[in-house]
Amino acid sequence: MHTQGESSYLLKVVSYFAKDYSLTQREQEIVFYLTKYGYSNKHLATELFIAEKTVKNHIAKIQEKTKAGSTRELLSMVVAQFLLYQDEEEALVLR
Repeated sequence: MHTQGESSYLLKVVSYFAKDYSLTQREQEIVFYLTKYGYSNKHLATELFIAEKTVKNHIAKIQEKTKAGSTRELLSMVVAQFLLYQDEEEALVLR
């Protein structure tokens, strides 16, 4: 079961990721939905009220900016950011 807290935590992680790679707000949304739900391009298009081709264009641009060779690699980069962020949060609590 997922809680609202998990969503807001993931949103923070994706926000830091987006800032690191200069992603637009829409690109950040796409990364969030991909990471949280694993949506297909078609489902993303429906969820965001845009064409599937537009989703593909956004994902291509995200991959270009992050130098990710695939969507899987992109998601792996977000997971790495998540782990890094989690380590930093734990370090702050221990201080």
